[in-house]
Amino acid sequence: MKTISNPSVKKSVISVIGFISLFTLYHLPEFFQNYYQESLIWMLETGMLLFVIVAYFIGKRTFKNGFRTYGLFAFRKHWGNLITGLLIGICITILANLVPVWLHWNKISFHWEWQKILLHSVLFAIGTLLPSLAEDILTRGYLMAYWPGKWNFSLLILLSSGVYVLNHIFRLDKPDVLLYLFVLGLLLMWVFVATRSLWLTLGIHWGSNIAYQFFANEVSVETIKETGMENYVLAACYALGFMLIFLLFKRGFFTLAIKTDD
Repeated sequence: MKTISNPSVKKSVISVIGFISLFTLYHLPEFFQNYYQESLIWMLETGMLLFVIVAYFIGKRTFKNGFRTYGLFAFRKHWGNLITGLLIGICITILANLVPVWLHWNKISFHWEWQKILLHSVLFAIGTLLPSLAEDILTRGYLMAYWPGKWNFSLLILLSSGVYVLNHIFRLDKPDVLLYLFVLGLLLMWVFVATRSLWLTLGIHWGSNIAYQFFANEVSVETIKETGMENYVLAACYALGFMLIFLLFKRGFFTLAIKTDD
């Protein structure tokens, strides 16, 4: 049996095998949920935890630095990016859900039971952390780790956005879904490339998922006018958020990093 002697080719083969392995591991819980037509939250969380552990050991074996491989380092220095990202992600999703109300497409209502809202918000935050982290590692951190430094990072942003869209393998039947996923993918990967750490990206992604779960589970939505435009509004809100983040970045609002940070 022939062995691969060219280091660059060997690295490419290893990177592809690693990505396929992580991609398969990431989607196993979703596959079983679709097969059994049940949410199986315990399986999702267990699967995402296993994914994160495997990703850590891949980073440890390949680059000798575990999670640092994927841009997760120097938390004490960059925790502000995570918190800011959380707030931005939550605000974007809130805006996307309120615009149809302002346009009189939908009517929303929910009961103001503060203890229940607080408890459920904490549960949503805990429940969405691992899936958000796992997807950011798979579709952004992993790609960045293997991307040749001399190559154009604009291509990396486009590639990551495409991979992020394709990662939603059970939701690729509608153009409006593809659009907002692609815009969100551009936003999240650009933020990663710009800050050189995954904390702000994770915050935006995590915050969006927390707010999504809140509106999906705690808010009653009554359709007043059927338009089918809600996902296009969501894409526009992510684009607006992208512009806001770009302006904040230019003003030095975020903490920038390099992988040698402690």
